[in-house]
Amino acid sequence: MSANLFAFAVQGVALFLLLSGCHATSTQTQAELPQPTLAPPTEQANTNVNVIPPPIEEPIVITALAADQPLDTTEPSTNSIWPPLRSGMELSLALNQPRVKQELRWLKNNPSYLARLKPRLQKYLPYLLEQTELRQLPTELALIPIVESALDPYAFSPGGASGPWQFMRPTAEQYGLKINRWYDGRRDIIAATDAALDYLQSLEQRLGHWHLAIAAYNGGGARVARAMKRAGSNDFFQLSLPRETQYYLPRVLALAAVIADPEQFDATLPEIDNIQSFAKLLLPGQFDLNIASQMTGLSYSQLKAWNPALKRWATAAHAPHYLILPTFNADKDSAPLDFVGLKTALSTTTPSQRMRWNEITIQNGDSLSVLAERYNTDVSTLQIANNLTGVSIRAGKLLLVPVNGALSAAIPESDSTSLAYEIRPGDSLWSIAKQHNVSITKLVKTNQIAPRDVLRVGRTIHVPMAKAILVSTTGSPNKVIRKIGYKVRKGDSLARIAKRFQVSVRDLAKWNSLDLKRYLQPGQKLTIHVDVVNT
Repeated sequence: MSANLFAFAVQGVALFLLLSGCHATSTQTQAELPQPTLAPPTEQANTNVNVIPPPIEEPIVITALAADQPLDTTEPSTNSIWPPLRSGMELSLALNQPRVKQELRWLKNNPSYLARLKPRLQKYLPYLLEQTELRQLPTELALIPIVESALDPYAFSPGGASGPWQFMRPTAEQYGLKINRWYDGRRDIIAATDAALDYLQSLEQRLGHWHLAIAAYNGGGARVARAMKRAGSNDFFQLSLPRETQYYLPRVLALAAVIADPEQFDATLPEIDNIQSFAKLLLPGQFDLNIASQMTGLSYSQLKAWNPALKRWATAAHAPHYLILPTFNADKDSAPLDFVGLKTALSTTTPSQRMRWNEITIQNGDSLSVLAERYNTDVSTLQIANNLTGVSIRAGKLLLVPVNGALSAAIPESDSTSLAYEIRPGDSLWSIAKQHNVSITKLVKTNQIAPRDVLRVGRTIHVPMAKAILVSTTGSPNKVIRKIGYKVRKGDSLARIAKRFQVSVRDLAKWNSLDLKRYLQPGQKLTIHVDVVNT
């Protein structure tokens, strides 16, 4: 189908929503997250306690509604999210408890807290509310990701929890979230919400009370069960629990109390419409996001912003095969995306139309695993693309490998426009020239080498580019760097911490002005710059 036809389809008025339908603390800033006024929490060896990092750079956020609407309106929206959220509340808010009062004081002293979260609230809260309503659960549960992560899909804790619901990897996988080189379900608002509500329901069934289930979401079901046994009580406020867990439930209850009765607490809630800002579009298989961008009429950056679970330039090689797309292309006044037309168009594409491929010649020493690593894909993708039932390949044969065709904005051609390329095993001037659609003559002239020169593996050469620069011929992974605080534990070393967060010892030392000859001390605080997408 032509690009014009898809552009026309995007202007359609039909909307078909194909919606399907941990536990660390948040990585929010001090300005975003209510904090107890007591001393900082002590990090537990087997709990996911988060140290609040300094302010972070916001990811690209594209909301379905205009982000600059005034917060105070004389005529509140008739489709406001707050009345249905209030009507579904079921929990005792325990307003007489000192810890809840303390969290309420924090909210009163920080009246801009929810206002600053308005774009994310509009983007995600209607979906969270809908999912709790569909399961007939207390709607206070929809507020947990606000406390966990400020609804930031790239939130990351020192304990390794990730995503808006702050799942640790073992619990995420236990509840069906997939995590691989292409995709991290913890950052998928649809999949993660489904898993989190499953987890919360299982905790409530086990512990018998929603207060205890919410506390266990932070501190762990076994720990809360032991505390109940020691106290001989199922009253959360009578239990002896880690300090962070002691304040976790009160933080959720205080937020619910302000939403339930903002006038009582002298609060102004931002106007959030109860309108779904995104929908799920099923795909027939793996898709290059650049091709999907052309078909949907959305930019590559928009697709990435709505799909933070995608770690690379394409959707996952294996299921789940879907994209999250905004229901409106830009704002609520624009025409909705034609999901019916898009689904029909996408379903008729062949595998060769969904990805960009290069044909390479297999060299001596190559294997599927080696080539998968070289071209930033996986063995199963190579097998599917080349109709291979096993892993055996032969030197001299041709093989299709996926290539990221993302182009940056056009750059006028000049002598200085080139792409740095590192020589890999099996490369030749001919293969490099073919891969980048340039002549061997230009390649030789640019690098001042002879046509018969042997290319040393690891050497960097410059490939002349015309009109545009290819961002990555091998689809290097995306990176989102966040600064987190980490408290050194007994038995920690720089090497162990570096391995855990996939950074170098040298960088750890540089970020924290450390002397490599000195030992770390338990309780010592470190700053770590973490690539949250690939850690």
